[in-house]
Amino acid sequence: MDLSQYAELFLAESREHLSACNHLLLEWEKQPASPGPVQGIFRAIHTIKGMAATMGYARVADLAHRMENLLERLRRGTAPATDALLQLLFRATDALERAIDVSVAGR
Repeated sequence: MDLSQYAELFLAESREHLSACNHLLLEWEKQPASPGPVQGIFRAIHTIKGMAATMGYARVADLAHRMENLLERLRRGTAPATDALLQLLFRATDALERAIDVSVAGR
């Protein structure tokens, strides 16, 4: 099945989820004890992972899966929400955005 016709839709939806992630990361940075942002970020990354896997964008799906694993540890409380971890998630979100752009462009 040729999924190229869905690439622009994938790109648009992924950008919406990434925007939500950035907003939630900023919110979480202000209130690190709040579980709400972690849940929202996890859901957005999980959705991107599933869409990327469906589209055959393995690198995007792999990065999203790794982020999801880290976020799951935070959700369960087995990893603390440190400033360094938040910065890592900001960088990972930026890397995910670049990976999505590269994948959709066919590179």
